[in-house]
Amino acid sequence: MDLFRKAGEKFEETKQSFMEGKETPYVCRSCEEPVDDDYDHCPHCGEETVEPVE
Repeated sequence: MDLFRKAGEKFEETKQSFMEGKETPYVCRSCEEPVDDDYDHCPHCGEETVEPVE
């Protein structure tokens, strides 16, 4: 089931970036906010879950 969870997360990331009208290079997996740079911690929620959007 982990495969389906990861696929769902990836879909949500991509959907969010297209809905906002711009493609963001990074996204936070905790708060699902787009992030412009590769931060160690998310500037929105402070978690260490910023990852590149592939």
